[in-house]
Amino acid sequence: MKPNRILLLAALSLLLPGACIKTELKNTEADIIKCILPEDILKSEPKITNTDIMVLIFPDKADITRLSPKFELTPGASINPPSGTERNFSNPQTYEVTSEDGQWKKVYSLRITTAEMPTRFDFENWEKDTTGRYEFPYEIGQEENGQQKRLDIWDSGNAGFALTGGGSTPDKYPTCSTTDAYSGKFALKLETRATGSFGANLKMPIAPGNLFIGKFEAENATREPLKATKFGGMPFTKKPVAFRGYYRYISGGNVTDNKGNLVIPPKRDQGNIYAVLYETDENTPYLDGTNGQTSPNIIARAVLDNLEEGGKGYTPFDIRFEYLKPFDPEKSKNSKYNISMVFTSSIRGDIFEGAVGSTLYVDQIEIVTEGAEE
Repeated sequence: MKPNRILLLAALSLLLPGACIKTELKNTEADIIKCILPEDILKSEPKITNTDIMVLIFPDKADITRLSPKFELTPGASINPPSGTERNFSNPQTYEVTSEDGQWKKVYSLRITTAEMPTRFDFENWEKDTTGRYEFPYEIGQEENGQQKRLDIWDSGNAGFALTGGGSTPDKYPTCSTTDAYSGKFALKLETRATGSFGANLKMPIAPGNLFIGKFEAENATREPLKATKFGGMPFTKKPVAFRGYYRYISGGNVTDNKGNLVIPPKRDQGNIYAVLYETDENTPYLDGTNGQTSPNIIARAVLDNLEEGGKGYTPFDIRFEYLKPFDPEKSKNSKYNISMVFTSSIRGDIFEGAVGSTLYVDQIEIVTEGAEE
């Protein structure tokens, strides 16, 4: 048989369903999918972001110095120390995940805390992500054993915007810090940005600046963008009565749709600020972009959606929570109520409608609770 025919038959044999020789590529992902601890000690579902895991547990239900979390990993990946290893979580502990093909590694930091959700947020503490491309705020919780505990409660769509290659430095991303603050050194800045050809091809021509309590699943950003934003996940054990803070809003002009065309009739872009208290259940650990203000699990909400356009000064807001269902103190005590706050520079940015350049500044946010009203 001629050599060229031998090569042709060999190549065809690799493509046939019954071929004896198969080449299977090993998985290149190195992610922690799930962090598993006894359910009776957990206040809420562990929050897993790109390289951080935060677990909230009830006080006096577990010895934080002797916990043995287990992990679900991407197929074929391995973890060091091994899943189920007992460790002391008085301080954060790190885990290294290696992909199945052995070529990729990711280091996670796992924090376990009994800290309560704070009620004041000043946006003074910021950190860059592991790539150094963008930044995010974090909070300092109350003291535990004489130490102040860091709380990673915030997330944004910055990780999705990173896929466009449009941000060279943190201040070029939709969500970043600014020194143009109402008080203190820093404030939150949200700006609607263009996503270039990458976004236009996906009918996602803009990326609104946004920040929310919850987590952003970047792996779903292009497949199910509304479900990629997970709002909440933070237990709140007090009854909220008001939502306060300061903002400044500058509209980018008339709204364009997800194809980049002006919406007819023309309408000016608007920002959005809101907070919701909702009840968790097996199917609703988080809200998302499909039901953030409409879920039947919502107990109360405070919404500011008609932002005044201002100049250089900040505008105060003070909104009462509207209760849609009776507040149950026992459910609150047992961490069955979660809270989220959402800030965005384009109110319809979740469906990629808005105006490039719309900018929202936010500072000195407070959730006022019953008995703490001034």
